[in-house]
Amino acid sequence: MIHPREYTIAGPENALAIVLIHGARMTRALWQPQIDALSSSLRVIAPDLPGHGALAGRPFSLDAAVAQIAAVVDAVAGGRAIVCGLSLGGYVALAFGARHPHSTIALVLSGCTFSFRGLPGRLVGAPYIAVARFVTRTFSPVLARIEERALRQRYPAALADPIIARGLFYRSYADISAELLNFDPMPALRTCDFPVLLLNGARDRFFRRHEQSYLRALRHGRLRLIDGAAHLANLDQPEAYTTALRDFVSEMVTVQ
Repeated sequence: MIHPREYTIAGPENALAIVLIHGARMTRALWQPQIDALSSSLRVIAPDLPGHGALAGRPFSLDAAVAQIAAVVDAVAGGRAIVCGLSLGGYVALAFGARHPHSTIALVLSGCTFSFRGLPGRLVGAPYIAVARFVTRTFSPVLARIEERALRQRYPAALADPIIARGLFYRSYADISAELLNFDPMPALRTCDFPVLLLNGARDRFFRRHEQSYLRALRHGRLRLIDGAAHLANLDQPEAYTTALRDFVSEMVTVQ
């Protein structure tokens, strides 16, 4: 059962629905610029993931995250939606699209064109995750304060304040790392028989490493880069990112 406190919703009730999925440590507040800009014409829904925000008390797993998005789509998006995710949210969006194709009109994947599964680090994954779990659970308040300062330095108050106000959640970081080390995006990409936009910050070098492999795996994929943006492309260049979303959504409307 989905409770209204678990998501933000805005826009006309009968409009095309777009679900925006946030990245690790953050909450749905990551998407406030896009919620404000898109809700004049779209039904915009931004849920919290398990381990974050309103769901901070629930353990994170990829299965739990996909189940949460599926419940939101069924409950408040009329059963079908365009699903957009950034960073961790992109991997969740991809897994959702692969498992729930009939609920997916299209996907927008940002900051997630990188497969952790192929990393040599998987060989030392267990020790890394154990250390990450100790550090993030012991020092999560300190890490949150450091990130708060970084957000305030990088972004204007209108972007940073909503994110900081909803909190930064480090306690699930080790669980997220374990899930991504074991998630192979390639089979999921190959199952996607609907349009998929890879929408990346041009400066997000690490998470763009497998862009071309992603494109080759997709049946209906395309790539768009946001100039001047790094990993948090929707905050680095909010107007350009929102324009890219609008353009993609307009294409989907014409083929509905």
